[in-house]
Amino acid sequence: MDIFLVRHGQSTGNGTGRLIGWSDHPLTALGRAQAGAVAARLASFGPMPVFCSDLTRARQTAEVIAARWAGDIQPDTRWREISCGRYEDCTWDDFNRNVELALALDHDPLGAVMPEGESVEMMLARVHAAFGALCTTGEERAVVVGHDGSIRSVLYNCLNIPPDRFWTFTTDHCGLTHLIICEGWVSIRTVNDTSHLGDLLHSHR
Repeated sequence: MDIFLVRHGQSTGNGTGRLIGWSDHPLTALGRAQAGAVAARLASFGPMPVFCSDLTRARQTAEVIAARWAGDIQPDTRWREISCGRYEDCTWDDFNRNVELALALDHDPLGAVMPEGESVEMMLARVHAAFGALCTTGEERAVVVGHDGSIRSVLYNCLNIPPDRFWTFTTDHCGLTHLIICEGWVSIRTVNDTSHLGDLLHSHR
Protein backbone atom coordinates (compact mmCIF):
# COMPACT_ATOMS: atom_id res chain seq x y z
CA MET A 1 0.00 0.00 0.00
CA ASP A 2 1.28 3.46 -0.92
CA ILE A 3 0.49 6.13 1.67
CA PHE A 4 1.07 9.79 0.86
CA LEU A 5 1.21 11.99 3.96
CA VAL A 6 0.68 15.70 3.25
CA ARG A 7 0.93 18.55 5.70
CA HIS A 8 -1.85 21.11 5.16
CA GLY A 9 -1.16 24.35 3.30
CA GLN A 10 -0.29 27.54 5.10
CA SER A 11 -3.19 28.78 7.23
CA THR A 12 -4.06 32.18 8.69
CA GLY A 13 -2.68 31.00 12.02
CA ASN A 14 0.76 30.04 10.75
CA GLY A 15 3.55 32.57 11.04
CA THR A 16 1.72 34.65 13.67
CA GLY A 17 3.96 33.57 16.54
CA ARG A 18 1.09 31.69 18.18
CA LEU A 19 0.33 28.09 19.11
CA ILE A 20 -2.43 26.73 16.85
CA GLY A 21 -2.86 23.06 17.70
CA TRP A 22 -6.65 22.60 17.55
CA SER A 23 -7.37 26.26 16.72
CA ASP A 24 -9.38 26.24 13.51
CA HIS A 25 -7.77 28.46 10.88
CA PRO A 26 -8.56 28.44 7.13
CA LEU A 27 -5.96 28.40 4.37
CA THR A 28 -4.36 31.60 3.13
CA ALA A 29 -4.08 32.34 -0.60
CA LEU A 30 -0.57 30.91 -0.42
CA GLY A 31 -1.91 27.83 1.35
CA ARG A 32 -4.44 27.24 -1.43
CA ALA A 33 -1.70 27.57 -4.03
CA GLN A 34 0.42 25.07 -2.10
CA ALA A 35 -2.55 22.70 -1.99
CA GLY A 36 -2.94 23.03 -5.73
CA ALA A 37 0.73 22.23 -6.26
CA VAL A 38 0.66 19.04 -4.17
CA ALA A 39 -2.63 18.03 -5.82
CA ALA A 40 -0.95 18.31 -9.22
CA ARG A 41 1.97 16.25 -7.92
CA LEU A 42 -0.37 13.48 -6.76
CA ALA A 43 -2.74 13.60 -9.74
CA SER A 44 -1.11 10.78 -11.69
CA PHE A 45 -1.38 8.42 -8.72
CA GLY A 46 -5.16 8.77 -8.38
CA PRO A 47 -7.95 8.19 -8.00
CA MET A 48 -7.49 7.20 -4.37
CA PRO A 49 -9.15 7.88 -1.01
CA VAL A 50 -8.25 11.14 0.72
CA PHE A 51 -8.29 11.00 4.52
CA CYS A 52 -7.68 14.11 6.61
CA SER A 53 -7.82 15.86 9.93
CA ASP A 54 -11.20 17.50 10.45
CA LEU A 55 -9.62 20.91 11.14
CA THR A 56 -10.37 23.48 8.45
CA ARG A 57 -6.81 23.96 7.17
CA ALA A 58 -6.44 20.20 6.59
CA ARG A 59 -9.95 19.73 5.17
CA GLN A 60 -9.50 22.54 2.67
CA THR A 61 -6.18 21.10 1.52
CA ALA A 62 -7.75 17.64 1.20
CA GLU A 63 -10.65 19.04 -0.83
CA VAL A 64 -8.23 20.51 -3.39
CA ILE A 65 -6.46 17.14 -3.71
CA ALA A 66 -9.67 15.10 -3.91
CA ALA A 67 -11.09 17.43 -6.56
CA ARG A 68 -8.49 16.05 -8.98
CA TRP A 69 -10.52 12.81 -9.05
CA ALA A 70 -13.93 14.29 -8.26
CA GLY A 71 -13.65 12.33 -5.02
CA ASP A 72 -14.79 12.81 -1.45
CA ILE A 73 -12.69 13.41 1.63
CA GLN A 74 -12.89 11.39 4.85
CA PRO A 75 -12.26 13.63 7.90
CA ASP A 76 -11.03 11.96 11.09
CA THR A 77 -10.31 13.75 14.39
CA ARG A 78 -7.46 11.32 15.11
CA TRP A 79 -5.29 13.02 12.48
CA ARG A 80 -5.43 16.36 14.32
CA GLU A 81 -2.44 18.33 15.59
CA ILE A 82 -1.64 18.14 19.31
CA SER A 83 -4.15 20.02 21.47
CA CYS A 84 -2.51 22.98 23.19
CA GLY A 85 -5.40 23.34 25.63
CA ARG A 86 -5.30 26.69 27.47
CA TYR A 87 -2.44 27.76 25.24
CA GLU A 88 -4.38 27.60 21.98
CA ASP A 89 -3.79 30.82 20.04
CA CYS A 90 -1.52 32.25 22.73
CA THR A 91 1.86 33.70 21.84
CA TRP A 92 5.05 31.68 22.19
CA ASP A 93 6.30 34.38 24.57
CA ASP A 94 3.34 33.75 26.90
CA PHE A 95 3.86 30.00 26.61
CA ASN A 96 7.55 30.29 27.47
CA ARG A 97 6.74 32.24 30.62
CA ASN A 98 5.32 29.05 32.18
CA VAL A 99 8.58 27.85 33.69
CA GLU A 100 6.95 24.88 35.41
CA LEU A 101 5.53 23.57 32.12
CA ALA A 102 8.84 24.15 30.33
CA LEU A 103 10.64 22.09 32.97
CA ALA A 104 8.01 19.34 32.72
CA LEU A 105 8.42 19.20 28.92
CA ASP A 106 12.20 19.08 29.25
CA HIS A 107 11.96 16.25 31.79
CA ASP A 108 9.29 14.24 29.96
CA PRO A 109 8.79 15.52 26.39
CA LEU A 110 6.25 12.83 25.53
CA GLY A 111 4.33 12.51 28.78
CA ALA A 112 3.97 16.12 29.91
CA VAL A 113 0.40 17.31 29.33
CA MET A 114 -0.46 20.76 28.01
CA PRO A 115 -2.85 22.39 30.53
CA GLU A 116 -6.39 21.32 29.52
CA GLY A 117 -4.85 19.83 26.38
CA GLU A 118 -2.85 16.78 25.36
CA SER A 119 0.54 15.20 25.82
CA VAL A 120 2.59 13.96 22.89
CA GLU A 121 1.87 10.42 24.10
CA MET A 122 -1.86 11.08 23.75
CA MET A 123 -1.39 12.38 20.21
CA LEU A 124 0.85 9.42 19.34
CA ALA A 125 -1.80 6.96 20.54
CA ARG A 126 -4.64 8.40 18.44
CA VAL A 127 -2.48 8.86 15.34
CA HIS A 128 -1.15 5.31 15.69
CA ALA A 129 -4.75 4.04 15.85
CA ALA A 130 -5.70 6.03 12.73
CA PHE A 131 -2.62 4.80 10.86
CA GLY A 132 -3.33 1.20 11.84
CA ALA A 133 -6.91 1.48 10.60
CA LEU A 134 -5.68 3.00 7.34
CA CYS A 135 -3.31 0.10 6.75
CA THR A 136 -6.19 -2.40 6.99
CA THR A 137 -8.53 -0.71 4.50
CA GLY A 138 -7.34 -2.88 1.61
CA GLU A 139 -6.71 0.17 -0.56
CA GLU A 140 -3.73 0.14 -2.92
CA ARG A 141 -2.93 3.76 -2.16
CA ALA A 142 -4.28 6.66 -0.10
CA VAL A 143 -3.58 10.27 0.81
CA VAL A 144 -3.66 11.56 4.38
CA VAL A 145 -3.71 15.32 4.95
CA GLY A 146 -2.61 16.07 8.47
CA HIS A 147 -0.42 18.38 10.49
CA ASP A 148 3.21 18.63 11.42
CA GLY A 149 2.50 16.80 14.69
CA SER A 150 0.47 13.95 13.22
CA ILE A 151 2.95 13.32 10.38
CA ARG A 152 5.80 13.50 12.87
CA SER A 153 3.92 10.92 14.98
CA VAL A 154 3.71 8.44 12.09
CA LEU A 155 7.44 8.78 11.41
CA TYR A 156 8.24 8.53 15.11
CA ASN A 157 6.49 5.17 15.31
CA CYS A 158 7.84 3.86 12.00
CA LEU A 159 11.45 4.85 12.69
CA ASN A 160 11.54 4.14 16.45
CA ILE A 161 12.88 7.62 17.08
CA PRO A 162 14.16 8.17 20.65
CA PRO A 163 11.68 10.17 22.77
CA ASP A 164 14.10 13.04 23.34
CA ARG A 165 14.43 13.51 19.57
CA PHE A 166 10.70 13.81 18.83
CA TRP A 167 10.84 17.57 18.30
CA THR A 168 14.03 17.62 16.22
CA PHE A 169 12.47 17.37 12.77
CA THR A 170 9.57 19.11 11.09
CA THR A 171 7.63 19.31 7.83
CA ASP A 172 6.77 22.16 5.47
CA HIS A 173 3.31 23.20 4.33
CA CYS A 174 2.21 20.72 1.64
CA GLY A 175 5.46 18.79 1.96
CA LEU A 176 4.97 15.19 0.82
CA THR A 177 6.02 12.07 2.73
CA HIS A 178 5.65 8.76 0.88
CA LEU A 179 5.45 5.41 2.69
CA ILE A 180 5.02 1.91 1.26
CA ILE A 181 3.47 -0.74 3.49
CA CYS A 182 4.08 -4.33 2.40
CA GLU A 183 3.42 -7.44 4.50
CA GLY A 184 3.78 -5.50 7.71
CA TRP A 185 6.99 -3.73 6.66
CA VAL A 186 7.20 0.03 6.25
CA SER A 187 9.47 1.50 3.59
CA ILE A 188 9.92 5.26 3.83
CA ARG A 189 10.56 6.51 0.31
CA THR A 190 10.51 10.27 0.85
CA VAL A 191 10.15 12.62 3.82
CA ASN A 192 8.91 16.20 3.42
CA ASP A 193 9.52 16.32 -0.34
CA THR A 194 8.91 19.93 -1.41
CA SER A 195 10.19 19.73 -5.01
CA HIS A 196 6.67 20.44 -6.33
CA LEU A 197 6.35 23.71 -4.42
CA GLY A 198 9.03 25.85 -6.09
CA ASP A 199 8.53 29.48 -5.07
CA LEU A 200 5.51 28.47 -2.96
CA LEU A 201 7.75 26.98 -0.28
CA HIS A 202 7.22 28.97 2.87
CA SER A 203 9.23 28.77 6.07
CA HIS A 204 6.58 29.83 8.60
CA ARG A 205 5.42 26.96 10.83
